[in-house]
Amino acid sequence: MKKIVLIFLAVMMMAFSSVCMAADGGDLNKDQKVAETFISGITTEKVVYDKFVANFDNGLKSKIDAKAYDALKNDVKTKFGDFKESKFYSFERYDNQDKVTYIASFSKEEIIAMVFVFDKNNKLVEFGLLPIQQNQQTQESAQQ
Repeated sequence: MKKIVLIFLAVMMMAFSSVCMAADGGDLNKDQKVAETFISGITTEKVVYDKFVANFDNGLKSKIDAKAYDALKNDVKTKFGDFKESKFYSFERYDNQDKVTYIASFSKEEIIAMVFVFDKNNKLVEFGLLPIQQNQQTQESAQQ
């Protein structure tokens, strides 16, 4: 009986220690919200310009005015087609920035990597929409 109690206490202490030392994930949550607003902004009509750029840093805000925002939405629709879905893929932390990546699917392009770079203040400083080409063998394997 003492062994069971000791094992239980050891497991509980390790679990408690893990919780105490883990990061709160606040930066990831903030970055994800900005990325999801961006994705909604370029794929739907639901996001107004002011909300779209609310979490951009000043440098990116100066590059994307309301006219450029409309052009970006049209460009995405023309190149990639209708939006199907997006899923969170990865979060990378560096000394001076964070990188969040989503994988999205559109009617004309099956796989698009959407990469978002944030500064220390969780402001979006850069983004990229990169079509990923699947090789023929991978496509055939997936279909079988």
